[in-house]
Amino acid sequence: MHIKDVCLLHQLQAFFGGQGTLTTTSKVGRYTIVGISDIINLLIPHFNQYPLQSAKVIDYELWKSCILIMQSLGHLTLEGLQQIVALKSVLNFGLSVLLRTAFPYLPTITRPAYLPSLVALHPFWVSGFITGDGSFHVTINPKNNVLPAMTIGLHLRGEGELLLLKKIQDFFGFGGISISGNKVDYKVTKFSHLLSLISHFNSYSVGGLKLYNYKIWVEILELISKQSHLTAEGLAKIQSLKTNMNKWD
Repeated sequence: MHIKDVCLLHQLQAFFGGQGTLTTTSKVGRYTIVGISDIINLLIPHFNQYPLQSAKVIDYELWKSCILIMQSLGHLTLEGLQQIVALKSVLNFGLSVLLRTAFPYLPTITRPAYLPSLVALHPFWVSGFITGDGSFHVTINPKNNVLPAMTIGLHLRGEGELLLLKKIQDFFGFGGISISGNKVDYKVTKFSHLLSLISHFNSYSVGGLKLYNYKIWVEILELISKQSHLTAEGLAKIQSLKTNMNKWD
């Protein structure tokens, strides 16, 4: 993650009992768990109990299949190793040129299609997902109209991403969905709906730098509620607040 969100990685490491390794550079923080025993005893039970809701669940299930092969020592056989490489071919970014050259004959595996779970979304999951993929932002157009919004944007890999955003739309009961190229967005712009979002996030907070941006965003909404944006002083205040939002450098 970006170094400004490294606090989230510290929280994750603490959640998993201090296991794993956290490393940082000037720009990036990385939390890694590589021990098979930790993966089997910590990660897999967690994700089995609290399933992923986005398309990442497909990668998780493929990854878990590789782990289970290793748990039974199947990776020490040629057949088991080929099965792992075949699974990796449809996992995340697929195989490197080196691996494709080293394993020219592999079992054929089709990546499963992603469909959202029928289980209702948990409010904490929704806030966590928005922490990762959502954005609180404010636009001021040439007529000095102040336009706040909350957006979740996903890259389309199939129908699943659209269905997930529709599920989030149903969770809140408002907002609109649009598709442009290979991207699908869920966006809330109506002011009364934005105020309803505040009620949600007061109970189920976002985290990391997103929380910092959210607090500025709320301050701007409060100024709009008081119609301060209609005055030169209020508009200048909003413009000043806006310059501090979504800054990663």
